[in-house]
Amino acid sequence: MKDFKTLHPTIKIRLLMNFIGSLCFSTVGGSMTIYYNKYMGAGITGILLILSSIMVFVVGLYAGHLTDQRGRRPIMLFSTAVTTVGAAVATIANSNFFFDPWITFLGFLILNFGFGFFNTASQAMIVDLTTSENRRVVYSIQYWIINFAILLGSGLSGWFFRDYLVWLLLAITIEEFASFLVVLFWIDESFGPESQSTRQEVNIIKAYFTVAKDKVFMYYLFASVFIAMIFNQTDYYLPVHLSDGFHATTFLGIEIYGQRMLTIFLIINTLIIVLFMSTLNKWTRNWSRSSGIGVGILLEGAGFIIAFLGNNFAFEVTASIVATFGEMILVPFSQALRADLMEGDQVGTYTGAFSVTQPVASVLSGALVSFSSLYGSYGMAIVMGFIILLSIVPSIKAIRLHEGQN
Repeated sequence: MKDFKTLHPTIKIRLLMNFIGSLCFSTVGGSMTIYYNKYMGAGITGILLILSSIMVFVVGLYAGHLTDQRGRRPIMLFSTAVTTVGAAVATIANSNFFFDPWITFLGFLILNFGFGFFNTASQAMIVDLTTSENRRVVYSIQYWIINFAILLGSGLSGWFFRDYLVWLLLAITIEEFASFLVVLFWIDESFGPESQSTRQEVNIIKAYFTVAKDKVFMYYLFASVFIAMIFNQTDYYLPVHLSDGFHATTFLGIEIYGQRMLTIFLIINTLIIVLFMSTLNKWTRNWSRSSGIGVGILLEGAGFIIAFLGNNFAFEVTASIVATFGEMILVPFSQALRADLMEGDQVGTYTGAFSVTQPVASVLSGALVSFSSLYGSYGMAIVMGFIILLSIVPSIKAIRLHEGQN
């Protein structure tokens, strides 16, 4: 709480918006795949999700460049107006007067379009308003807030999604319109392109080519693809492994099979983050970047290796605990380092460039799942070992080069 009070007022508002937005969206976000599958079938659902991912990827690149051209606040105003419209469209498409799953998808497509702009601009604003000294604190608080909001939102989703979807969508619509008003009346611009010492590159291709020449950033960008692959395992190979190889058991009178074990894995992850994030952040406050990122990656990756090698309840619980502590150590250090590497007149463009890591990681993670039938869980554990190395080595290289420049 003491750390929170010392932050810039705009950062405090942004963190509050993060909590409310994550809370509202998590009541529906994780269950929309089930919704699409119910009304459109698995094949169509997969295609729609791919189209949405491609759009977010393209929007992120364009938004990053645009925030450097126009400033952060105009992009945030535009994006919250768009997300309000998208949420309203989805709400109407699930009302008592009108129902159409395709219009619902259109509404969420509009929502994701707006989110792509908003996330890029808002992350650039955080870099603008923080220093190298307090960024880890900001990202730790943000990470805790988002996980706590998702914990509450997921619980509400379990109770209300099936029978009260329209009301959850209406809550998102109201929240997004409130966000628009907050940006309009309480958020000040953090970046003025006209006041910068260097002229902003108008050509988007040239702007990203300039970023590509930043060797330190590119080392970390490369590492971040593999770091994202580690994070992705709860959505990619882990569900496959638990579905195929987990030995069902009974715990406290409840049958635990593969799907339930995945849910327990995720619940343990979120609860540990909510309960211990603040304490762990204090323990690691004086760690070096290399130690924080290296230990964090190693522990999180080791957690998934344990999960892939194990097939019983005790193994998977242990894996979840190890992976979560690694995640808690890694996230604040890695996000703060990313922000430090983006300082300057092209923060938005750097943010846009960084947005490519998740789509690329998703494609690679999906490919590993496709080929996992050839090498099984033991082979996947070995592959994870290589992913850990490809995450740590370039990260440490980027840190040493960056520190050598200062």
